[in-house]
Amino acid sequence: MGNSVSTHHAPRNGVSARGQKKGYVYIAGAGPGDPELITVKVEKALRDADVILYDDLVSMELIDQYSAIKIYTGKRKDSHHFEQEEINREIVRHAMDGKVVVRLKGGDPFIFGRGGEEIDTLRGYGIRYEIIPGITAAHGASSYTEIPLTMRKISSSVAFCTGHPVDRIQVPETDTIVYYMVASTVHDVLDAVAAKGRSGSTMVAVVQNATRYNQKVYTGTLDEFRKRERAVYSPALLIIGDSIGQFIEHNWHERKKKVLMTGGDSGRYPSTDYIKVHFPCRQVSGADLKAVQQALESMGAYDLLFFQNKFSVKYFFHYLFQSGKDVRSLAHMTICTAGDAAAEELQKSGLVADHMVEPDGKAGYAGCLEDLGISSRKILLPGSNHVDEFLVSELRELENQVTPLGVYARGTQQEGDAIDLDSIDEIYFSSPICVRNFRNMFFTIPERITVAAADRRTEEEYRKVFRG
Repeated sequence: MGNSVSTHHAPRNGVSARGQKKGYVYIAGAGPGDPELITVKVEKALRDADVILYDDLVSMELIDQYSAIKIYTGKRKDSHHFEQEEINREIVRHAMDGKVVVRLKGGDPFIFGRGGEEIDTLRGYGIRYEIIPGITAAHGASSYTEIPLTMRKISSSVAFCTGHPVDRIQVPETDTIVYYMVASTVHDVLDAVAAKGRSGSTMVAVVQNATRYNQKVYTGTLDEFRKRERAVYSPALLIIGDSIGQFIEHNWHERKKKVLMTGGDSGRYPSTDYIKVHFPCRQVSGADLKAVQQALESMGAYDLLFFQNKFSVKYFFHYLFQSGKDVRSLAHMTICTAGDAAAEELQKSGLVADHMVEPDGKAGYAGCLEDLGISSRKILLPGSNHVDEFLVSELRELENQVTPLGVYARGTQQEGDAIDLDSIDEIYFSSPICVRNFRNMFFTIPERITVAAADRRTEEEYRKVFRG
């Protein structure tokens, strides 16, 4: 593998090493899931943002309202879109380019949100920032299930803990305990609680998808849960304590009907009776297939391949192999990767990078590339559909000819994040095109779901597509 190059210089106050004024970073909480739980201050920061880096549990309904470049950085167990160090580098890189950056996290940034790690990085680079709190999952779950975390004569103390690592689960001496991140460790946590001497009759609740339209609540005693088969609840919060006795199955959130709004809104669904789930029903395009095909047919025109991250590697090779070519078609090229993750992904295709570079947060890749003599080259730059203009500019400043190539869509969440029709009571189609796009994603609509159409044309399209 090639050399890893990184040059560090002391940051100048408010100015990057390239003479640019540094940007500003908001570390902000989006709340636990319901997009309406965002605060006024976070909403203002999002309006002002040039770049938004958002997490897994932040809804697209919220994100879609803003014009900034959107970068999905979601992390789930065993499926991290970005590792934390990569996220830190992304924040720094855009801030050093003078951008206003919002790092948008589910819940609150300082409650199991790694906000502290990110501001440590920003301090190191002299980047100005502020932290905007968000409603944390425990508060959201409590309110949306009617399970009070504290209650006079029942619970006068509460503790927030995590369900990891399983060999060091903490069990504080409080009336109510809330455990975060327990999707796969509910039984491990309950075993630890029982081992600490909690009564088997202690009430337990698992809240899945807290505050979202598809929120589900499972209750029982400590003994009852420990006897149940192990299950994975994701994302999930575990509440333990006698205040759960106040829970009622048909709470205010459960009583409201959930209506899926495809396309535009409608005044026919008052918020007192309905929870509106906005679903734009648009097809999300990934690669620019025509440009990808042209690039693959003219690989001989390039002498350097620069991979920005592991996804640029993954999708480039997907299309390379799909076109009938293999790694031999790259034999004449120098291959560069940005960071360890891209280099490791490259090795899965049987290749070792000639150069593995790390950006200097104060000067981007410029110093690294110059030290490696990467100038006057013809560079193919696979990446997302949002071109990294900063990197392109750096490469061109060294007299390189650069061709960006969109091989995947950034700003879209994983395929498993589709609408949960089991939790929907009604679907509202706002136009015929919404009907057709919905049909491309869902072949059928369960009989129990009511369907409403905005007008006669939309209703006719629905009957033709789903009933014809």
